[in-house]
Amino acid sequence: MQKKLVVYIFIFFLSASVFASLFPYPVFSPYTNVTKSNMYEISNFKETEVNSQTESGIKTLLVDWNIADALIEQERIYRLIDLNSGESILIERIGGTQHADVETIDEENTKTLFAITGENWSWERRPVYLQLSDNVYLSASMSAYPHGDSKLNNNLDGHICLHFLNSKTHGSKKVDSSHQKAIKEAQKNSSKLEELI
Repeated sequence: MQKKLVVYIFIFFLSASVFASLFPYPVFSPYTNVTKSNMYEISNFKETEVNSQTESGIKTLLVDWNIADALIEQERIYRLIDLNSGESILIERIGGTQHADVETIDEENTKTLFAITGENWSWERRPVYLQLSDNVYLSASMSAYPHGDSKLNNNLDGHICLHFLNSKTHGSKKVDSSHQKAIKEAQKNSSKLEELI
């Protein structure tokens, strides 16, 4: 009886491995616009260090939240560029499961964020770009209203939210159409990014 159980478990895991190799998530999922070329870059991001490649062209990727979540490390500093103002800030991811919770890294960056909002904290969805490396950016949406937990000493009363394709709000646990519109606006205007950096 035990031998049969072991054989069944082996067959199950073998079948699951074959299925997973034939249908990797980004190809199998209907919720992503990632191309085969983009997936090559993303899959090899840590090994090849895209920022060390000799290619100078800017790449702006529109990726599903599940992929962005895996790429954006906690407690690492990233540059965030606001499409409309052209201003940029340095942020750190402090958490988030449905989307990324981020904070400005210091008081100076908090002042810049406040200036970006027209000196009026707002839930308005803003198209932004998150810099992953020298030439790779993710299209995103930011709502710059500080709320909730704060982990950094930056004069920001809470954290702000950063959304990606198919990410959800913490409260409703639903995809927010205004954030999705801002993300697509960022991707559509990605040619302007070279002027902003």
